Amino acid sequence: MRVEALVVMLAALLLHAHNDFAPLDTYVDFYSTSHLTTERQFRDSYYSARALFRTRAEAAGAKLFVLPLEHLQSLDLTVDVAVLQGSSERVLLHVSGTHGVEGFAGSAIQAALLEQAATPSSSASRLNPTVIFVHALNAYGFAHLRRSNEHSVDLNRNWLTPEQFQERQARELDGLGYETVYDLLNPTDMSEIRNWFWVKGMWHLASQGFYAIKRATVSGNYRFPWTLFYGGTELEPSLVLLREFLQKHVDFDVVTKFAMIDVHTGLGPAGVDTLMLGTDSDVAVARSVFFGPEYANKVVFAHDNDNPVSRGYDDVGGLVYNGVAGLLSPQTKENAVLLCQEFGTVPGVFILKALIEENVMYKHDSSSAARLPYAQKLRDVFYLHQSNSWKSEVLRRGADVYARLHEFLAS
Repeated sequence: MRVEALVVMLAALLLHAHNDFAPLDTYVDFYSTSHLTTERQFRDSYYSARALFRTRAEAAGAKLFVLPLEHLQSLDLTVDVAVLQGSSERVLLHVSGTHGVEGFAGSAIQAALLEQAATPSSSASRLNPTVIFVHALNAYGFAHLRRSNEHSVDLNRNWLTPEQFQERQARELDGLGYETVYDLLNPTDMSEIRNWFWVKGMWHLASQGFYAIKRATVSGNYRFPWTLFYGGTELEPSLVLLREFLQKHVDFDVVTKFAMIDVHTGLGPAGVDTLMLGTDSDVAVARSVFFGPEYANKVVFAHDNDNPVSRGYDDVGGLVYNGVAGLLSPQTKENAVLLCQEFGTVPGVFILKALIEENVMYKHDSSSAARLPYAQKLRDVFYLHQSNSWKSEVLRRGADVYARLHEFLAS
């Protein structure tokens, strides 16, 4: 009996490892009122998520802008923007899909918030902020289940000035350590991953340590196109669209209070969110907004090496919220909170392996059916679509962070 129990336990452990140690409710298929309420906000493809976003925006009375990616016209890819008009002096920007395949969570939060906005509120006032929802900033990555965009550029390493691009390129090689992990991150074929990923990973871990590897990886590079965490050489079309839209529709000269939420997934324990502040956020203001037991240890600077989630990000450049902050006046920055809301999914090593595998297959043949299982695996490590508890927590925490920033701006 003990042997049988041991066999069952080992089989369960292997199954759990095969599923990258996803939440346990991933294995239980059940339906309840709360389950159905949660599911109505989520969609399993970019195109259906976009359709829901547009429907909810129209029902909420938002002004909808469709920004086409002209160079991808045949694919019908757009960055969609819904604006709930309020005070021109107070602005809340909410972004989903900066990292493409991570967009499922942010899109669902936006759908839920727009549904809520369609319900008349007794708290409406002239001080309510203008809210700008940006859906699928990296539409190509969202549609094709990639973290990078159509040029294999990481948008969250890309918002730099021409001078900053040159500076980043000049201090490599090997200023950020990327070359030390280049072979691990960018193998030439799948057999190299199957045979050597864990061996190479353990060697790097033993010789360099976990956070040195993490820092070298997430800091990215600006020299090797089509590699993981590649930051590009110029501002990508999606970011040009966003910058031009904001400059046209937001009068930054009159804005006195500003907040931004950029939703991501992958870092931290499953379902637990970390609020990573941009360098132009006022930490005192942020702590006055996010207080109470639930926010203990949740609010950190992106460059804070004392926090296990943000540790290693101290030399990351080109972050989208820092690019947006560059549009603000010095006075506005004193009343600004710009953050990345990062929801944990599965352990980082499984995310890294999925990223490497998908990138190898994409470089081999971006349209190949052979890539599909690896693209779906990448989706599964960033979007726990079979876990109702994870989805529920994403919606709950997404709504609370939004509500607190909305209240801060309206006060």
